[in-house]
Amino acid sequence: MVIWLFAGGGPPEYSGLVKLLQKEFPEYHFERQLPQLAHKPIGKPNRAVPIVRSTTGSDLLRAISERLSFLFTRKSLEERLLKDSLCDAILVIDDLDCRRWQGLVCNDIESPGFHQIQNNYIQQVTRSLIQAKEPLDERMKNRLDEVQFNPKIIVGFASPEIESWIIADWGNCQHRDFPQHQWIRMKQWLRDVAQLDFDNPELYGGFNPETGVCQVKLSEQIVEASTQAQISQEAQQPSRYNKARHSSELLENISGQKVQRICPIFRAMYQSLQSLGK
Repeated sequence: MVIWLFAGGGPPEYSGLVKLLQKEFPEYHFERQLPQLAHKPIGKPNRAVPIVRSTTGSDLLRAISERLSFLFTRKSLEERLLKDSLCDAILVIDDLDCRRWQGLVCNDIESPGFHQIQNNYIQQVTRSLIQAKEPLDERMKNRLDEVQFNPKIIVGFASPEIESWIIADWGNCQHRDFPQHQWIRMKQWLRDVAQLDFDNPELYGGFNPETGVCQVKLSEQIVEASTQAQISQEAQQPSRYNKARHSSELLENISGQKVQRICPIFRAMYQSLQSLGK
């Protein structure tokens, strides 16, 4: 089963997320469509270093529409039909970032706001898929009918950010860059100073009405926790948390089974993926 993955955000999503999903669902093949990697132009320093085109919210939905239009150009579609690599499902994952939907909270899975924003994403992706197929000639449309191309669309969210999944499995996914004492002190600081509930990280962050997103970013709090642990253990030179590298690598090692017990929003996505194989 082929699943096209469209993820918002940046570095953690383009590396660790794919590896996490592939580990949890080895019977599926996850093909990342977004975020895409760009490269610096020839002649520029470090041109081989990938640049992540990070998108979220309405920008992500717009990028999905553009990417689907490309995937359904005649040349691209013919190649995929030849290789039998069209998708069976489309998976969209985006950060909620404490957003509101028409004034309603979205980070509580029981809230009407969550279901409304999820349905909105599904409707927009469905519309984009229909629009991407419209320019095809009748022959290509018939070929899609012959192969019964009708992918299921799954929309999942990381609340408030994908780092909440790391928090949910904090005790089992320690990174090699962090000594045990630092990892413990980081948790203590996050719990006592940042007031993070490790048993319910999806509700963290508050809401800033001026920006429309979180008052406090979870990923930035983890970085600060690592800095505070350094202050406590200066002589041993502990590491400073780097979202681009550490979040991505930690995602590879977390247990989806553990995370879904702690994070209801993650669990909804996880169970939707499980149901594909039934």
